[in-house]
Amino acid sequence: MKIAVLSDIHGNIEKINSCGKFLSQCDGIVLCGDISTHGEEKEIENVVKELKGINKNIFAIPGNMDGKHSIKILEKLGVNIHGKRIEFNGIDFVGCGGSTPTPFGTPFEMEEEEIAECISKNIEEGEKTIIVSHTPPYKTKTDRVMLGIHVGSKTLRKIVEEKQPLAFLCGHIHEASGIDYIGKTVVLNPGPFRRGGIGIVEIEENGIKAEIERF
Repeated sequence: MKIAVLSDIHGNIEKINSCGKFLSQCDGIVLCGDISTHGEEKEIENVVKELKGINKNIFAIPGNMDGKHSIKILEKLGVNIHGKRIEFNGIDFVGCGGSTPTPFGTPFEMEEEEIAECISKNIEEGEKTIIVSHTPPYKTKTDRVMLGIHVGSKTLRKIVEEKQPLAFLCGHIHEASGIDYIGKTVVLNPGPFRRGGIGIVEIEENGIKAEIERF
């Protein structure tokens, strides 16, 4: 199974069109939040509908810039996995959108305890689970800001350490595009899609392979 991972699209329809052929050849597309620029309903709808025209299997969570109201929009579009566990091709996708508190007071932020509850109530066996989160886990290549400080979620890191899911897919920190590991778990932040970053996760019987391509 091949999954494309997009994050921080911020309404860029043109970029979607430019890599439509590749996206259509994947088994599914995961959206790790910040689908829109400032949570505009029409922008979220346009992005999701464009992607659904390319690939019918879309799994999405909202980012901190999309706002909490976007959960209902994604639900209406049939792609929401925030606060849910969705099985696809034998893999459970567990989603949690928004972000930990930021210095900017963005529209959809949650305390660590809320994030823990959102994930923990849905996660079961690790080896057949993929966590989809806007916020990266703490102290990896995927959560380091420009000054070199790690700003990810300590709660999410603890969950990954304990549950060891197959993969952890995230975004949020634009400058922290990369792939890392927490134990056996692959952690992937493709970077902002508006700059061409697409994560590619291939799940086979003998394991998982992850990479990032630029389009």
